[in-house]
Amino acid sequence: PGPPAPAGGNVRAFPGAGHGGAGMRRWVEVNGARHQITGSACVLGRSTEADVRIDDPGVSRKHAEIRPGTPSMVLDLGSTNGIVVDGQHTQRATLRDGSRIVVGSTTIVYRQVEG
Repeated sequence: PGPPAPAGGNVRAFPGAGHGGAGMRRWVEVNGARHQITGSACVLGRSTEADVRIDDPGVSRKHAEIRPGTPSMVLDLGSTNGIVVDGQHTQRATLRDGSRIVVGSTTIVYRQVEG
């Protein structure tokens, strides 16, 4: 009775796919784990309310925020120890694919790819 229905009819693209930045996918890598960046801001910190939780005593509860865009930015949220981006101690910085953000003793790698 006709061909079978195509598989995966209810598969959805992962959140954030095709939105903002002309199909740009963004994520951060923390201690080997990938965290997709969706929405207009991604808070990094020790708090359970942070979007990306970092279990490091040198990290503030809400330490820094990544704002995806053109260009993407990272902002210090008034943390105790500040942020270092690509070797520079800073309050805010423009991110590019491969940028390294250091909070406490944790290094976060920011990634963005087309598609």
